[in-house]
Amino acid sequence: MGLKNIISADLARITKPSFKNFMKVYFFPHGSVFRYVFWLRIVQYAKSSKIRKIFLGIPAYLRLRHYEYKYGIHANTNIHIGKGLHIVHGGTVYLNCKSIGENVTVYQGVTFGSNNGSENIPIIEDNVTVYTGAVVSGKVVLHNGCTIGANAFVNRDVEANTVVGGIPAKEIRTSKRI
Repeated sequence: MGLKNIISADLARITKPSFKNFMKVYFFPHGSVFRYVFWLRIVQYAKSSKIRKIFLGIPAYLRLRHYEYKYGIHANTNIHIGKGLHIVHGGTVYLNCKSIGENVTVYQGVTFGSNNGSENIPIIEDNVTVYTGAVVSGKVVLHNGCTIGANAFVNRDVEANTVVGGIPAKEIRTSKRI
């Protein structure tokens, strides 16, 4: 999948993808978090070739770091992130996991990280929503379509199409998606 398609899928989570809407979202204040995701995609794309890494990767990395500090978002650039990533608000968002699937929505204050070393990090599958202040820690899998409630602490796998919340997170309900 090409870079243009991935960025279009990210933009589609905010508005209808078009060049005009890209310019609006990128240059006007409500698009601040999209700017970070855009430069994250550019850095990941630049890593695919040695020449791109030198000529595109270094300036893109510096721009990404600028937005990282400005908006309080950090995502490990070495992980695979599926198309359609939507970070709703910036501010203390830390994404360090093995992979993030497609159409994942993350709100402010969310942390994906390890509990003991770099091997104990989560895997986020497709269509997952993680609400404000949630922490996902350890070698856990958030399966397709699950929802993590606000301020939840997740340290166990979450089954598909399940809503969890609390400290530690417990199942609130299971929904059947078609």
